[in-house]
Amino acid sequence: MKTLLTLIILTLTTFGCSNKQTPKDEKSTVTETQITDTIFKQVAGFPTIKDTTKFIADLRQIFELEVDESSFQKANEKITTFKKVKIYGSDNDLFFIEYDYRDGSGAAFPWKYQILITKDGKLVKTLSGQRFEFVEIFKNENPFLLIVTGTSKGNGGHELYKFSADTLENVYEGYFDYAIRTYDAHQDNRIYEPNELTLKVKDFNNDGYNDISFYGTIVLIQGQSKNGDWFDSETINGKTITYSVDNPFKKIPVEFVFLYDKQTGYFKERENYTEKYGLDD
Repeated sequence: MKTLLTLIILTLTTFGCSNKQTPKDEKSTVTETQITDTIFKQVAGFPTIKDTTKFIADLRQIFELEVDESSFQKANEKITTFKKVKIYGSDNDLFFIEYDYRDGSGAAFPWKYQILITKDGKLVKTLSGQRFEFVEIFKNENPFLLIVTGTSKGNGGHELYKFSADTLENVYEGYFDYAIRTYDAHQDNRIYEPNELTLKVKDFNNDGYNDISFYGTIVLIQGQSKNGDWFDSETINGKTITYSVDNPFKKIPVEFVFLYDKQTGYFKERENYTEKYGLDD
């Protein structure tokens, strides 16, 4: 009888423990603190920045901006832009901030962040370009955001942003083809003049919608044979000629036209410029 009673007690105890260890099917909750941690509250002080050091510290922490820290960087970092903007595709007010931390590794170039934030402090997009510009492409409409990208070596291009269904989207298709470079200061065998090709807004195909182009000059700073081989110097009439930025081999005017596709909202390459200008040679 004692043995039976002991077994009953052990069974009840085990059953009770099992019930305590079984987790309930509860929904996970996001605390108010977690929500606050993703909101940049300092937009409430717009257009004034009372404490630049705290403004930058909060910006870096909340949006997890990676920065190569150094004494020079800390002494020279700054907010270069803090303004309210609208971007094509949306009528919502946004805050646009550019944070320039001035120095870092070559991989982190251009050591700047451009940040778009909603009016209540939530992140829309973080970009990292060496230059930005708000460009009106369609008359009396909100501007597009133009970003000039670049590496520490001097290679780069453009991105063109608008809103599509509440998402900030790059609608310039030049980046689809790695050879359509619209910024080139890298002195390998050619550069552009100017280094950043000039933007033109025009209705090139007369369809009632403005298109864009980038134009300038390819400067060949090495010689190039008919077979596409590159060389630094050659002898002409017994005289050795060495080619460089100051003494280029050839200058070639270029213009890359991208037509607006009203169906997709993208700016698409009018022709194959890689083949036309030999950009992959």
